[in-house]
Amino acid sequence: MGGRWLIALALLAGCGEKLPLDMPSMRRGVTYAGAARIDLTPEIRETFTDLNGNHSFDGCLDNPAGGTEDCPEPFDDADGDGWFDATWIGGFGPLRPANEVHDPVEARAFVVGQDGEYLAFVALDFVGLGSPRIHAAKAALEADGFDPDRLLVASSHNHQGPDTMGLWGDPYDFGDPVSGMDPDFQERVTAAIEQSVREASSAMEPVDLRVGRVHMRDRSPLFNGPVFGGVNPDQRMHGMIHDGRDPVVVSDQLLVLQGKREDGSTVFTWTNWSGHPEVRGSDNNAISSDWVGVSREVIEAEYGGIALHFPECLGGMQSALGGDLPLVAEDGTHVIETCDAAAIADAADVGCFGKSEGDPRTFADRPELTVPVWAERNSWDFVTSHGWHIGEAAIAALEAGEDIDASGISVQGAPIYVPIDNIAYQLLGPQGMFDLDFDDAIDDDRCDSPEGNPCIETHTYRVKLGPIGLITVPGELLPELAWGFPEDSAWAAESVDPGVRGPSSTYFPQHDADCDPLEYAECTDDISVGDCNCLSVHAWPYTLSYDPAVPPLLDHLDTEYRAILGMTDNYMSYIIPEPDFNWQVSLLSSDDGDHYEDTVSPSGKFATVIQEAQAAME
Repeated sequence: MGGRWLIALALLAGCGEKLPLDMPSMRRGVTYAGAARIDLTPEIRETFTDLNGNHSFDGCLDNPAGGTEDCPEPFDDADGDGWFDATWIGGFGPLRPANEVHDPVEARAFVVGQDGEYLAFVALDFVGLGSPRIHAAKAALEADGFDPDRLLVASSHNHQGPDTMGLWGDPYDFGDPVSGMDPDFQERVTAAIEQSVREASSAMEPVDLRVGRVHMRDRSPLFNGPVFGGVNPDQRMHGMIHDGRDPVVVSDQLLVLQGKREDGSTVFTWTNWSGHPEVRGSDNNAISSDWVGVSREVIEAEYGGIALHFPECLGGMQSALGGDLPLVAEDGTHVIETCDAAAIADAADVGCFGKSEGDPRTFADRPELTVPVWAERNSWDFVTSHGWHIGEAAIAALEAGEDIDASGISVQGAPIYVPIDNIAYQLLGPQGMFDLDFDDAIDDDRCDSPEGNPCIETHTYRVKLGPIGLITVPGELLPELAWGFPEDSAWAAESVDPGVRGPSSTYFPQHDADCDPLEYAECTDDISVGDCNCLSVHAWPYTLSYDPAVPPLLDHLDTEYRAILGMTDNYMSYIIPEPDFNWQVSLLSSDDGDHYEDTVSPSGKFATVIQEAQAAME
């Protein structure tokens, strides 16, 4: 009898193996989770005087006084060394210094485990982070028994945080470029990744998991332009995303995962969505986490615990920047237009005529909808509104969601080899601009570069957590590569026939009709062909790969819930379908048209190597 009790107790205790990082012993069939947050707000050591109001530094880095024709703007040389020790903001154009802090930037983590298996997620409020910093944290944790493939680190792609990539100092002085990275801060980031995982691991306790999802296009007609059945003033707005690159295909699924203790209190709430945290715009010199920080505050005010965000498909261009959003005040009040005395007496004013003064204005052709005040673009009001919309959607998704079991936690990974075909990276990389060490680039049979250039090794993973399946990519993936194409007659026609594209089309409004007589292959390595502007057109037929049998990445998963984890394990910029890549443009181009993403992508082969690696995992 006593022997049977001992066996039963051993089974309740789990697998019997010692878990790393002070994780608790896991009772079989019970899910555990812990969360942590580490402040990473940089110190603003020196500031500048923005004489022309363009938010960029137009002085000389070695001339504190300024006042000359070549160096008009001064800076505060606080340490007296004659050099501008700026905190450069990563995102948009270079030479944008931070003069203040608007709100903090952080590392936030949660660790989840069951039956001796575990996963760690670390979210960073940065524009991106190269693999050397992530892998250094992995190595430190591995020394204490942690499986490094079970650590998923992603940057939100925040455009208002410190430059952690190196590209936003003074990169275009090719004779003597200045990196935007602060080496001491980079070390601090590595330490924070490690510390957050250790703290979250040691805090693990039994939890119940709940998952929810919602598509933002379904939340409100206010989030969609008229071409997509909504009332947003911006035609390209779809699911709260203003897709700046043709085709207008969005990834607007908001996936939410939450862990709650047995007493109902919250340990963590994790969100995954595709919008760029860039909506404050480039006319800003304050450190911020952009809309992500607001959404976390909204979620934490509702549930408590620690909220964190992972980006989904960010490419091509998944962002509310350039679009319109209904205004939400800091306290969560949705601000609407109201009718004044003149409006209610004006028979031509359909939205107010005959109503009482102060009543909400409604849309003339959609009287069931109240007209919002639209948030000013590139403003903190726009940031606040965006954060509230995502926060409220996350809460609604959880309320309509389901409780899940975390059994079957697994991670499958593969190395990928991304060619460095972009000439700007070839010039800047060897000069110490980036954390990625170009001396370690691979130049052997593993590297398939059309130009014969070396490759950088990075990784793609396939993750399973109960009914949730995730695929990681080390950059900004165009959503069609993940989810495939729209299933409607407009897409069926426009994707193959350039003659039906153009301003009145749904998916390719920027198309140049002068290109219709060409085969698209004539444009892949040219800026123009005759009267055709190759930079305004996209592949026809529009496909994911030169191989028609290649499926969308998420088709490799058979789970009920699926999503991409973008910007994970590394950041190497945009991931574009190879048939749509223009090989002529680069960061050195004077014009990139509707192919901006191609100028900062390392190679047109980037998507192909990910597709091949994920297919090989079958």
